[in-house]
Amino acid sequence: MILDGGGTSTSGATLATFIILVLVFAVSFAIGRRPKGNRPFSRAWLSEWLAAALPRITIAALLSLTFYLVSTIISDPQAGVRVACNQPLKPITSQPVTAERLSKAADGMTQLSAAAEAGDAAQVRNLFIGSDTHNLTHDIDGRLRQADPELGKQLCMSVVTIENQLTDSIDPATVKRAADMAASLLEQAAAEPGVLQN
Repeated sequence: MILDGGGTSTSGATLATFIILVLVFAVSFAIGRRPKGNRPFSRAWLSEWLAAALPRITIAALLSLTFYLVSTIISDPQAGVRVACNQPLKPITSQPVTAERLSKAADGMTQLSAAAEAGDAAQVRNLFIGSDTHNLTHDIDGRLRQADPELGKQLCMSVVTIENQLTDSIDPATVKRAADMAASLLEQAAAEPGVLQN
């Protein structure tokens, strides 16, 4: 499910992460074990201090990375969708991808868009969940990415956006936009060589 927030920009998350690392570095320097027997800030002194502080710095770096990733996902609702679509969607059925199925799925997305525009959340769910409109988008993904990787990923992102919307309260504008995009992409997919199994 996508985390949908808006208070932190990606650049803000980067700056906050950098500040956290600097603060941890300063604190580690202040409270860390002080090297003995070497001139302060000499190479040997710094090497000994770094060896003592490294575990704390490593933990801080991991925490900062986690903070950055979470902040990025919260500030960019599409980040989670892109991650989900790095790989093709798993097929739902073993049915062949035919021109008829593809055409019906595109029509189904058009109907889905109309239902979203009308604010009919129940109809949106009925048209998508368990339907071949949904099944086809999964069944076609692997074949479409072989023919046109970018087209396949765009279709995946539209589908995952709709799926995420159906796990919570639906934003009609988001569903309509994703369904319109999916309908257009499915029509384009029909012309890609090697996609259809007629």
